[in-house]
Amino acid sequence: MARDLVARIAAAGMIGLAALAVGCGDSPSSPTPVPAPVTPVPAAPAGLMLRSMAPSAGPTVGSDFVRVFGQGFQDGATVTMDGVSVPMTRTNGTSAPNGTFIEFRTLAHAEGTVDVVVTNPDGQSKTLAQSYTFAVFSVEASPSDVAPGGALTVSWHAPSGRGCNGGGDWIAIYRVGDPDQTGAANGHSDLWYDHVCGATSGSWTVHAPSEPGAYEFRFMAGAGSVARSKPVRVE
Repeated sequence: MARDLVARIAAAGMIGLAALAVGCGDSPSSPTPVPAPVTPVPAAPAGLMLRSMAPSAGPTVGSDFVRVFGQGFQDGATVTMDGVSVPMTRTNGTSAPNGTFIEFRTLAHAEGTVDVVVTNPDGQSKTLAQSYTFAVFSVEASPSDVAPGGALTVSWHAPSGRGCNGGGDWIAIYRVGDPDQTGAANGHSDLWYDHVCGATSGSWTVHAPSEPGAYEFRFMAGAGSVARSKPVRVE
């Protein structure tokens, strides 16, 4: 009898422990807590920041291609120079090692240094104060009359800040009256050209064209010629 009582007590104890275990939530029938849904927080747009621009000087006749480097540029960003809107040619471009950039083309402007302002569609706006200088380029040739194949000297002046990317600006010989874009295989001139690579002045001695006619040297920058020499007659 005593042994039966002890067995019953032991069995009751095991049932109690099992009940405690079930109470801890391990029972398959216990509900599993469902986490509350998390609403993602959209990342804040990168703040507009301007670091630098290249080139930092260009021709008063305009048509120079300029890049502003920085971050936070948005599609539809606009640029003003001295308060005047200029044509955009690219937004959110990338170029190592300078990072993100936008590109625009200058308009004609009097000599002087101006502010460049970039404005995003969301209203963010930043200024590069006194960051671009409009200047006069010049190119001269001598003598004004030369025999075919004879020696010609060309000299030129340009503002600082033009750079040497891809060779930079260049000087070329053209027939008077020919367009800047002649379709030359080298992309510069069918007759002669050389890059200035960011220098502010220089001179070369070259051979005149072999065919008689009127020629000129052109200083090429941006989208076309920014200065032309007086005609040289080859005869």
